[in-house]
Amino acid sequence: MSANDFDTTHLPGQTKALADAIVGWLTLYCDEAPDGGGCRAFYAPSEWKARGETYGRDSALVLVHDGGDLSAFCNWSHGNYKALELFSEFLKSKGFFVEQCTGWYSAVYKLEA
Repeated sequence: MSANDFDTTHLPGQTKALADAIVGWLTLYCDEAPDGGGCRAFYAPSEWKARGETYGRDSALVLVHDGGDLSAFCNWSHGNYKALELFSEFLKSKGFFVEQCTGWYSAVYKLEA
C-alpha cells in the first residue's frame, strides 16, 4: 500500500471535503487504514479531463478503486451488494450518488434537487 493512496491535499474545496468524508466513512469498514492497492484513489474532475479519460469528466469526484478497498463499494462485478448499498446510502446522505464508469474507476455526482 502507498501511504498516499487516499491523499486529499491536492483536491479543491468541496471536492476535498467530499473525499475526506469518504475516507472517514471508509475507515469504519476497514480493519486498518484504507488501502488503495497502490492507486491514487481521488481525482478532481479537472484532473480527470486533463488525463483524457472518457467517463466521469463532469462529476464532483472520481474514485479510482482498482485493487483497493473502495472496490467493494463501487464495483458491481464483485457482487458485494450490501457494500454497494451502504456506500450509496452514505453518499445519498451527503447529497451525492456514485456511478461505476469502468471496472477500475467510478464517479460521484451531485443529486439533482
